[in-house]
Amino acid sequence: MQDIRYALRTLRKQPIFTLVAVLTLTLGIGANTAIFSLSYQTLLKPLPYPDADRLVFVWNTYPLMGLQQASVSIPDYIDRKTQAPAIEDATLFMNRRLNLASEGQPEQIRGLAVTPSFFTTLQRQPFLGRAFNEDEARTGADKFAILTYGLWNSRFAADLAIVGRDVRLNGEPYRIVGVLPADFDLPSREVAILVPFSFTPQQMSDQGRGNEFSSMIARLRPGATIAQANAQMKIIVDRNIERLPQRAAFARTSGFGGFAVDIRDELVGDVREQLYVLQGGVILVLLIACANVANLLLMRATGRGRELAIRTTLGAGHWRLARQMLTEGVVLSVIGGVCGLALGLAGVRALIALSERQLPGVVDASLHPVVLAFTIALAVVTGLVFGIVPALAVMRGNTNALLKEDATRGSASRTTGLTRATLVIAEVALALVLLVGAGLLIKSFAQLQNVNPGFSSDNVLTAQLALPATRYADAPARRAFWERLVEKAAALPAVTAAGLTSNVPFNGSVSSGSYSIVGFTPGPTEAAPHGRQEIVGGDYFRAMQIPLIAGRLFNESDTADSAPVVVVDEYLAKRYFANRSALGQQVRRGGPTSPPITIVGVVGTINSIDLGEPVLKERLYYPVSQQSPGSMALVLKTGVDPQSLVSQVRGAVQSLDPEQPIADVRTMDQWVARSLESRRTPMMLLGLFGAVALILSAIGIYGVLAFGVAQRNREFGIRQALGADRQSILSLVLKQGMITAGIGIALGLAGSIALTRYLQSLLFGVGTHDLAVFGGVTVMLLLVAVAACYVPARRATRIDPMETLRDA
Repeated sequence: MQDIRYALRTLRKQPIFTLVAVLTLTLGIGANTAIFSLSYQTLLKPLPYPDADRLVFVWNTYPLMGLQQASVSIPDYIDRKTQAPAIEDATLFMNRRLNLASEGQPEQIRGLAVTPSFFTTLQRQPFLGRAFNEDEARTGADKFAILTYGLWNSRFAADLAIVGRDVRLNGEPYRIVGVLPADFDLPSREVAILVPFSFTPQQMSDQGRGNEFSSMIARLRPGATIAQANAQMKIIVDRNIERLPQRAAFARTSGFGGFAVDIRDELVGDVREQLYVLQGGVILVLLIACANVANLLLMRATGRGRELAIRTTLGAGHWRLARQMLTEGVVLSVIGGVCGLALGLAGVRALIALSERQLPGVVDASLHPVVLAFTIALAVVTGLVFGIVPALAVMRGNTNALLKEDATRGSASRTTGLTRATLVIAEVALALVLLVGAGLLIKSFAQLQNVNPGFSSDNVLTAQLALPATRYADAPARRAFWERLVEKAAALPAVTAAGLTSNVPFNGSVSSGSYSIVGFTPGPTEAAPHGRQEIVGGDYFRAMQIPLIAGRLFNESDTADSAPVVVVDEYLAKRYFANRSALGQQVRRGGPTSPPITIVGVVGTINSIDLGEPVLKERLYYPVSQQSPGSMALVLKTGVDPQSLVSQVRGAVQSLDPEQPIADVRTMDQWVARSLESRRTPMMLLGLFGAVALILSAIGIYGVLAFGVAQRNREFGIRQALGADRQSILSLVLKQGMITAGIGIALGLAGSIALTRYLQSLLFGVGTHDLAVFGGVTVMLLLVAVAACYVPARRATRIDPMETLRDA
């Protein structure tokens, strides 16, 4: 306690030193706390399900068709649940758009249709009410609902008597049977309500195979492995191929199968690599901060030489003095740790706001006890790391010799000077590694933004609509609504084109399927054609400015009673009709008895999923007038800010149907920006860390040289008295600083070459050893080093030799 009290007194006497050291540590510890908190919540925190290590996602796969992961059909789900010995229980679920009617504006919410086994598979139950039972998952008798905790709070004021009441969904009453607890993590974050998933007899029959629109989670039996489950699913596929010869050719040429993946790996996805990169970045920032504070403490210890010598004369041993240095370091780090906790909590909230959609399970991320323990341990270890450097210098130094000199003339030992230079070299090297990583990500992001998606996102507004089957029970009713909606929207002021689409680019919804080309027979080992399937209406192509390459677009002659038509993209035309025109050719969406669909137009290829990946699938567009889906998105090209039209769009929709809400109202620019979040956030954070590292390195170089100049006043005075001019003094100091910086830069370049390969998955259009980035960062760091060296070097030239010699 005596050491702690003494450390606090000495730190209070030097407020500027203490403030700089604490701020430096706050930055390093706070950044580490924030990133570790996200890493813990995403990668380490136990999932809120009993024996979560036995939970797996199960997917279909068609590797020979280029479709590595596909949804699961109802027959596939039943087969695996009942015939795979490794699977103890399983559930099937799918997203639904539901219109919630209550007081005020109608609202479209995300629903999740789940089998009753959803709760037994996850081994969780509602905290109010009960789960669904099998009788409630029958077609026509499935009007039941379970609220999520968020919806229960926001729309029903946390009413404890809610169970047993009805809520209107899609115009029909649904009986509320339960409310999920707050920590019930759902596979889809935006889900607000659960409803039963009922199967029709046809869906459960072999006719339902290939109709894949659902997701499956299974619970493995105790002791069972994913490899065993995968092997058993292959046996099931082989058994079905023998039983269903009509599907055998397709199954073999597509490589059809099923596979399981650990639930955490599925939920985390690519975020794991991002968090590893960011955690590595903040560790480098912390190491730079430690080096900086160690240098500050070392210079402070050197300046306190006379004090330490007097304490030695009074009986304090080297260990006693070293312990005092360590105590001061730990006290500083604890203060920095406390401030770092506050900064870390603010940082966590900011990071969630920046990239909530890309970080699963962190909506409620906070300073968990594990994170708190991490921060405390980090603060203590940090204090020991940078406290031991001045402690060792004290233990090695001859403090008694300092009594023979005035404190103002004291100079650091050669070993101490080398230690300070080494710390600066480490700072510069680590800073260069961070800056190179940030530079690569920045250049990659710039390259990504220059990618042409094949359409124009400027001044485009989108809004999702889902028509309830109770009011729009047949195709003519749905067609009539979509036609009237396009007319209403096109008549709005400043709207230059109005269209409809079943898949808004970059909204995460992807619809794809197999098809056949009339007159084209794939080879024995060649997979059947497979592409993106999209339904459009109105002036969709003009609204998105997707160019017409050949033929025509859909028009009023394409009705439900006319011959079916399709517009394909240029990718399909070049792939299957390279030596002939695609116009007039025909495709089929079903088997050989399904009606042929004539290609009437070819449009440009668009990238609507990931700008960082090339387009590997063709796209087929079908007219809404011949398909009549229940869910579509309105797409408007405007001559003004699209956001200014939102209220008018909502009014137009409600003039057609007062109970019809709109959802996911976003501009196309917002959808594109949303798709880039996973790349933008690491770039911004690593860039921020690099900037901090650059500033700390500059401070380190400046501090060491400034302190060295102050300690060499007599030397520089004597040199000038003996005839040295100011230019030679300037060159001498600059040379010393630049040698230190140069060694750091050389080591940093070597480290960057070795470490940047871990960024490969986050880069686009940029190599990990991009010469422009490496060269630019090196030049920038050299310029900063020159600036940091110049100030103390300039000060050295202004030393008055007469005053220096007089003081001697």
